[in-house]
Amino acid sequence: MSLKDVIFTMSHNLVETCESSNDLRLKKTAFTRKRKLGAKNILRILLQRLVGSLQLGIDAYYDHLLEDPVSKQAFSKARADLNPEYVRKFADSISEIHAADTSAPTYAGMRLIAIDGTDIALENSPALKEAFGCSGPGKDAATALGSLAYGPLDHAIYDCQLAPYATDERDLAVKHMKRLVELGLTNSLLLFDRWYPSKAFIAQTLNMGFSFVMRVREKWNLEVDRIKTQGKVTLSHDGQTFTIRVLKIRLSSGETETLLTNLNQKQLPIRNAGELYFKRWGIETAYDTLKSKLQLENFSGKTVVSVYQDFYATVYLAGLAAACAEDADEQIATVDRDKQLKYCRKSSQNRTIAKLRERFWMILLEPSEAARSRLLERLCLDIAARPESIRPGRSPLHKAPRNKRFHIARKAVLP
Repeated sequence: MSLKDVIFTMSHNLVETCESSNDLRLKKTAFTRKRKLGAKNILRILLQRLVGSLQLGIDAYYDHLLEDPVSKQAFSKARADLNPEYVRKFADSISEIHAADTSAPTYAGMRLIAIDGTDIALENSPALKEAFGCSGPGKDAATALGSLAYGPLDHAIYDCQLAPYATDERDLAVKHMKRLVELGLTNSLLLFDRWYPSKAFIAQTLNMGFSFVMRVREKWNLEVDRIKTQGKVTLSHDGQTFTIRVLKIRLSSGETETLLTNLNQKQLPIRNAGELYFKRWGIETAYDTLKSKLQLENFSGKTVVSVYQDFYATVYLAGLAAACAEDADEQIATVDRDKQLKYCRKSSQNRTIAKLRERFWMILLEPSEAARSRLLERLCLDIAARPESIRPGRSPLHKAPRNKRFHIARKAVLP
């Protein structure tokens, strides 16, 4: 069974068994009576991650069921009782599937995982400002801090966190590492950007059993700055002493970056350090997918509960889209095997997401595992039918201003 089939089977089962779960409800009396807008329907609508008009999305779902739709007011009232942690189960289940994959690509036998945070623009409601805090010159723009543990080699999101804007990214990184321990992935190599290094954080990373490569700022440690090419420094924290390697790598721009690692010379020769560290760029493309392609910040509600629900649902949909793209890419590679092409071709991410959203409810509602598999196969054939050429050296990602990301007609909720 392919990854996409496993994910959809898991998703179908989590929806169908949701009413018996202790994690479903924020109120004991919620979803206890059979109603038109029950927990199953709410979950299916949330997981599809509506990014246009909320009412039109609800109408489309009930049209698919051949039933009269409910109002967006009724939907918003009902979703307020659905625990976001149950929505998180869908994203977490995908990470568990990836963690159990013994054929996943590795670096020197270790799972490669990048950890980094990002600002997440929220609707400027009083409730969200109070819960998450604000950013911007006037400190008046509701903003949350998101963080991912992402596999740049297998495109898997192993953990996601959402927290108030003022949270220290290192605190979220510790939560990621605890989750990786739960997943049995302590034999992983973690990549960190320059905002993470501290003696306390390095000590904690070592104590949890992880290998790491970490970029460090100039003047973080004078002994580190004095090393010309590579060497070792001994650091101390809270009575613990540890030695780490320092690597200085020259960029194409002529600048020098400093990396810290606990890998030895055999595991990471200095000649390979730059190439390895810059695989961290994969997490930037993951954030671009979440924010630009899946419109994470186009939230379908203005409450704290709805923000968490949408965040977990978007991470889940990103994992599902990646699984579908992987299958489509295999089909494209098979077709192109004997062709003399200048550039290799892969599936279009925009097409993958659009086609997946278009058929999501049809596949999720299908009770037969065999029928779901056939529908998924047709979906991936459709995605593979219009591949894109992958040209090297494309320009970097650009961040759109928060007030221009979504046209007013494309917002899920109006200001």
